[in-house]
Amino acid sequence: MERIGSIRRAGRVAMLLAVCAACGCQTVKTPEETIANSNIPTEFKKVSMPDYVVEPPDLILVEVLDALEGRPISGERLVRPDGKITLGFYGEVYVAGLTIPEVKEKVVLHLRKYLTDELLGLWDFDPKTGKPIQIDPRDSDRVFVDVTAYNSKNYYVLGDVGAPGKLPITGNETVLDAIQYAGGLMPTAAPQNIRLVRPAPPGACCEQTLPVNLAAITSAGDPTTNYQIMPGDRLVVYRDPIVRTTIFLDRLAAPFQTVINSMLQATFTFRSIQYLQQGANVGGTGAATTTSPSLLTQPGAR
Repeated sequence: MERIGSIRRAGRVAMLLAVCAACGCQTVKTPEETIANSNIPTEFKKVSMPDYVVEPPDLILVEVLDALEGRPISGERLVRPDGKITLGFYGEVYVAGLTIPEVKEKVVLHLRKYLTDELLGLWDFDPKTGKPIQIDPRDSDRVFVDVTAYNSKNYYVLGDVGAPGKLPITGNETVLDAIQYAGGLMPTAAPQNIRLVRPAPPGACCEQTLPVNLAAITSAGDPTTNYQIMPGDRLVVYRDPIVRTTIFLDRLAAPFQTVINSMLQATFTFRSIQYLQQGANVGGTGAATTTSPSLLTQPGAR
């Protein structure tokens, strides 16, 4: 009895450890009062994004009003993985890591190898003095550069949502928008355990982990934790601890179930073979019994 009791106690301890391992440690929540008094951008405290920096695979529009005859410059240009755009006959320009005004300046200076300053709009006349004045390449009215597809700035929605993955940023999304764009929460999700992880910018000490009170956002209309999404953000929707525990226990029991199923299959096969052998023996004995009287009726059998 003592041995059985010790085995049961060990089983309870193992079960408790399994539950703890499956549930894991919960991140300590930052008080929402602290978040409300901070300068973290939220639904009604949105901020404008800094100047857009071009990176692969953005699409850039480049137009030059006057170019060489038969060699127009117009249309979208894809920023390739090497950070360059092609201008066809006019060569390639490296634009990754530059803002739109910087891209325009670099394109204009590159085209000076093929076009005159007048065609590029780098000269004008002062209406007062009538003397020519030089125009900054960024202020040229003969060359236009803009972004037509913002493909390089994204955020991520991970965990138990309908469609986890990478989503493009527009600068206006909030946590609630991101969850809706990702297909909403799955039935296995834990609405009370959602985190917004914000990577540390260059030079910062560490990343930010911000709690999301989805119930307050949806049911009470509280925008405190409905943060504005920034490029590179990770919105993580964790799984319900009960579901995680169930899955963990299923995985823990899977090897034992495989062994038991194999043993049952082997036992069934062995018994089936025994049954067939017994049937064959019974059939053989019956045949011998039916033929033995006939032998006695044959002539000379006496």
